[in-house]
Amino acid sequence: MKSNVNPKSEIVLSISLIIFSTIVYYSSLELPEPVYEPLGSAALPKGLAVIMSLLSLIIIIRAIPKIKNYKPTNNTDENVTSRPKLAILIFIITLIFIGILDFGVLGFLPAGIIYLSTIGYLMTHRDLKRFPWVITFSVILTVFSYFVFTKFFYIDLP
Repeated sequence: MKSNVNPKSEIVLSISLIIFSTIVYYSSLELPEPVYEPLGSAALPKGLAVIMSLLSLIIIIRAIPKIKNYKPTNNTDENVTSRPKLAILIFIITLIFIGILDFGVLGFLPAGIIYLSTIGYLMTHRDLKRFPWVITFSVILTVFSYFVFTKFFYIDLP
């Protein structure tokens, strides 16, 4: 599959991600040292910052040779439909999810399952035939995330 992405925009986005990763990494240096956990709470943001930086460097390295040969085309994929109202709705639902967790209305497991199920339902064009699969995926992803964060990273979730 041939990509028609402007390599200059890939480079700019990658540089932005490297800057963001640097800010996250240095901000995580201020997190307290671990007392009981083997890794501490700073390990996850530091690790993610390093991974994002490395992947961004790979994108930059792969995009540089494509700059000379890039020719923009106006071919649009007609199978893709723009749904800005859906994007705004999902953003609002995400803010509600954060608020529910922040104010302690629900715990992470029920709130996460409801959140992912709602987003999945909306993104599958409200197809009720796919809804059982969406709920199954939501439960598996939420429980797995909860297990990884609480048992592996020793981060308490609400």
